[in-house]
Parts: sequence; structure tokens; C-alpha cells
Amino acid sequence: MEALPHVERLHNGHPLIVKNENHAWENKVTFNPACVLVQDPAGTLAIAAALRVDDAMRDRLLKERALVVLLYRAQGKKQDWHDHTRSVLGLAVCSPGMEVLVRLDEPVMVPDEWYDNLGVEDPRITRIGDQYHMVYTGYSSGSNRNRVRICVASSDDLLHWTKHGPLNGAFNALDNKNGMLFEPEGDGRLLMLHRPMEGENPMMVHWAEGDDVLGEWKTRGVLMPWIPNPQFKDVWVGGGAPPLLVPDGRYLILYHIGNRDADGRREYDLGLALCDPGRPEPIVRRVEPLLRPATGAETIGDADLGVNNVVFVCGAYFWQGDLYFPYAGADSCVLGARIRKAELDKFLM
Repeated sequence: MEALPHVERLHNGHPLIVKNENHAWENKVTFNPACVLVQDPAGTLAIAAALRVDDAMRDRLLKERALVVLLYRAQGKKQDWHDHTRSVLGLAVCSPGMEVLVRLDEPVMVPDEWYDNLGVEDPRITRIGDQYHMVYTGYSSGSNRNRVRICVASSDDLLHWTKHGPLNGAFNALDNKNGMLFEPEGDGRLLMLHRPMEGENPMMVHWAEGDDVLGEWKTRGVLMPWIPNPQFKDVWVGGGAPPLLVPDGRYLILYHIGNRDADGRREYDLGLALCDPGRPEPIVRRVEPLLRPATGAETIGDADLGVNNVVFVCGAYFWQGDLYFPYAGADSCVLGARIRKAELDKFLM
């Protein structure tokens, strides 16, 4: 069996972001964080200038060689005056090594459109040209049943977002989620992962192709099927972080694996794949499980929600050759991890 790259849990496995009892919108759980590394001086300056922080913190932000912006999913307790169990997106700014420096007091996106009125969930962010595009899951009410669609929003500064609604494509006629854009290579073609929940070949990683984010997307079918695991009765698979470009036009894909045993207990793990879109068989290498729930923060979640044994990723970035990714523990908090460059090089060779 191929050796797995070693995953280092940052900050001794302690969470980066937990619920905030003082904020009604995030006093229950925080999880499933997207992330963007901003390392150009103009970008870090714009972020520092836009945040409401004191002079000391602004100086600290400007002294960082780069900044990482996290957009995380949050839920609060249900109130008589508002249902805070409907997911919103909060924002935090971190150092490249994932030390939280600033965390906003208000969410940056809320469920206020017909296609996401029950929740804005699981954001994934990719920069294309001079704009950031967030692909997220819109959870909405329907006449016969609630719906789950892949939606998109855009931003110039990661702080202010414009919603554009569900993506155009036949795949959104069915319940679909885990949408994320590939980091563009420069030839004008756009690729995207998605994971249909019904229809043909459901609960597997599919991919789609388009010329414009807001244009028509055409599916290419299955990219990664699930792999049977004798330890579990049921297995499924879905995308995690937006695919990252590595040498020779290939992509590194962090993804999630869902498992259910005979007693109904679920476990979510992470896997790692190398993809070459130009090959007849695009998946060059694939190892799983890369990371399984093991710590207290990963195995025991919020008592009321009862979601345990989960590690889940929605973003990753390279810094000084290492791969960093924030991830959710048991749908209740945000943690951080790193894979060293030497470990990655072995996998990529």
C-alpha cells in the first residue's frame, strides 16, 4: 500500500475558531471553512484598511508577509425572533501559519434569497482574474421538498459579496452540492467539481466544464467514484478543497469520504488525489484515508446536533512549499493542519 503523506495538526490540535456565545448567529457551531491566501502587497493593504481594527492590529496585519482569509459556516441557537440555525458565513483573518488575528462580529453572507433561504453552506473560493468566486451550497425551501443547489457569489475584496444565484447547468435540476472551481491554468477553460445527490452515479465526485463562471456548465460525468471499504456498510465521496495547480498542469485535490457502518454510525475522513485533466484517466494517484477523526475536537461535536467523527475541508493553500488547510471538527469547530513539502513531493513524483 502506498505510504500516506503525514498530516500535522496545528496548534497541538486545538481549535482555531469556536462558537461565540456573544454572537447570536454563531453561538452554536462554527465549521467547514473556505480559505484564500493573499500575498500581494496591494491585497493585504486593502484587507487591513477595510477591517475595523485598532492601529496596533492594523500594523500587525501590514507586517505579515501574507494574510489568509477564512470564510466559515456558522449556526446559532434558534430564537423566537430569528432562526439562527440557518447557516450563515462568518469571516476571520489569519497569518499564513493559521494564527487567528481578526474575527468579524457580523456575518458576511446570510440566507436571504429564494435559492438559499434555509442556509448558505460550505463555501469554496477560487480567484479567477481579479475577482474571487465563491461556490457554495444554497439550501432552500420548495413546494414539494426542500432543495439543495450549487450557487455562486463574487467579490473584489473577500469582505463584500454579490450573489449571482444557482449555477447554470443541467446538474442543478437535481439536488447537488460540493461545487468548487479548479484553480485556472490560463487557457480560458474552466473546470469544476460537483457531487450530485441523486440521478445517475450519485454520491460520487463529478466534474463539469464551462467558458464562464456565470455561463452554461456541461458535466463530464464521474471523475472519482467511491472506493469500497470493508470496515463500513456504505461509502460515498465528495470534493473538499478547490483543486490546486501543481507543476506540469496537474492538480492536487483534497476530498472527503463519507462512511456509514451497519449500526448507522457515520464517519467523515479526508483523501488526497493527483489529477491530470488532459489524460484519458485523469486521476493519476489517490490515497485514502489521509486523515481520520482522532482528537476530541474531531470525534465529539455539539451535543444537541449529535454530529461526531467528522473531519471536513473546504479550502487549502500553499505557503513556503507546505500545504495548509483549515478544516472542520465534528461539525462544531475549525481546526488547522499542514502537510510538509517533502511529504508532498513524494506524493507528486
